[in-house]
Amino acid sequence: MAEQRNGSSLPTQVDDISVDWLNAVLGSEFGTVASIKIDHFGEGIGILGELARITLEYADGEFGPATIVAKCQSPTAENQFLATAMGFYLREVNFYRQVADDVSIRVPRPFHVDAAESGLPFVLLIEDIVGSRTPDQLAGISVDEAARIISTIAPLHVQFWGSDELLSIDWLPPMNNELYKGGKAMADALYPSFAEHYADRIPTGMMATIGQACERYVELLDFSTTIGTPTFTHTDCRAENYLFGGPDGLDAVTVIDFQLSTRHVGMWDVTNLIAGSMHPDIRREHERDIIASYVEQIKAAGIDYSFDQAILEYRVCLLHQTAAQVITSDLQGGNDRGAALLEELHLRPIQAAIDNEVGDLLSQF
Repeated sequence: MAEQRNGSSLPTQVDDISVDWLNAVLGSEFGTVASIKIDHFGEGIGILGELARITLEYADGEFGPATIVAKCQSPTAENQFLATAMGFYLREVNFYRQVADDVSIRVPRPFHVDAAESGLPFVLLIEDIVGSRTPDQLAGISVDEAARIISTIAPLHVQFWGSDELLSIDWLPPMNNELYKGGKAMADALYPSFAEHYADRIPTGMMATIGQACERYVELLDFSTTIGTPTFTHTDCRAENYLFGGPDGLDAVTVIDFQLSTRHVGMWDVTNLIAGSMHPDIRREHERDIIASYVEQIKAAGIDYSFDQAILEYRVCLLHQTAAQVITSDLQGGNDRGAALLEELHLRPIQAAIDNEVGDLLSQF
């Protein structure tokens, strides 16, 4: 099905995209599309959105990109609810409309982006980064992959670090925005089932810490915004949102998925990556070195930043992410790999929080 909007229609799922609709919305670099083939991405790819590659065949004598990537809302009601309640779909549309051309990182070129006023439905048609690969987040990324991703995202942090330009992006919310504060009700509602589901894998003491983080979620959000300098954060800095290689060469890294972008400390992205995308054993051995490398990259841009400050931010972000796992605990993976990935996404940051003794922070706010 499709929703009528301004005389045209928005597909609600990728399979609703038609040849006629593509010809109506694609720009002049595309010839007349004669036929399409839609291939959905593999299992566990795209939790809050549905992703597919569209192969385009053109009318005789006309040319354009051979493939594009389409993204629409998740087909799962629970995922749609979270994404619309938190404004995720509209945020990504605004990113591609207003910021994508000006950021200091490589992102896919947008060909068409649109959304209903509520955020549902929404659709992105973006560049297919042909020949690229994503690290295997389920298995856990290597130290080299983590370093490459952090070196990719650091220039974005530098570009907006405490800047007036950052504050002028009115659709980019701070981490303690009112919608996110509303997550406390979700945390309260989901904590009992979360505690029951993970009782055999999360120690009792840590489960109590998570419970307190949920109870004090609003205060935790406010506290997290006072500990450092805000910048533009990707905020969903997990391995499978970074594409290695492609048309710009093997060393290129392209950043995708800006649904969760916020105004927050840059360390959130570093925390999100190494706590959620690295195997705990690898993370334990290398996390401090990885954080130190990030600090040096920020300092190299002339910004006053220290390792001790970074570690404080890292621990606060870990505490915040324990409560965030509760809020997202009813997301549906859509298939076996997606379910397994969600389990790892929930448990790995909590293990990092245990290792870094984040419960001590509860007395600081």
